[in-house]
Amino acid sequence: MATYPVDSKRQEMVATGVVEPVMEWVETAEGKRRPGDVQARAEASGLPLWGVEVAYQSEDWGRVSTKTTKVTVPSQTPPAPSTFSPIAFGDLVAHARVDRRNGVLSESWEAGSIDGPGAGSAKASPGREG
Repeated sequence: MATYPVDSKRQEMVATGVVEPVMEWVETAEGKRRPGDVQARAEASGLPLWGVEVAYQSEDWGRVSTKTTKVTVPSQTPPAPSTFSPIAFGDLVAHARVDRRNGVLSESWEAGSIDGPGAGSAKASPGREG
C-alpha cells in the first residue's frame, strides 16, 4: 500500500456532516473479515476513531469530478463539523492500493486531527484519557 501525505489546505474539502464511529474488523468462522461491534481506537493515543465524510474535487484522466470519502480521525467525542462547510485536517494522509480481487484502485484517508472551526474535540486535550 502506498501512503501519501496531503496538505489539506491545498486539497480543499467540504464536510458533509456525516460522522460515524469506525469499528474494529473481526474475522468470521468462514475466514472473511467484517466490521465488529467494538469501536476502533488509535494506537498512539487510545482515542476512539471516527469516520468524517468529506467531498472533494478530483481529476482522473482529464475528467474533473466530485468524490466523497471518509477521513478517519481520533477524538474523545464525535467531531461536529458543520454540514457543507470547508474542513481541514492535521497530518492528513491518503493510502492507495489495488484490490487483488478486481484490480480496482481504492483509497483510504486518515488524519491526526481536525483543524479549525467545527472540530469538536478532535484534538486530544492534555491530561485527558480515552
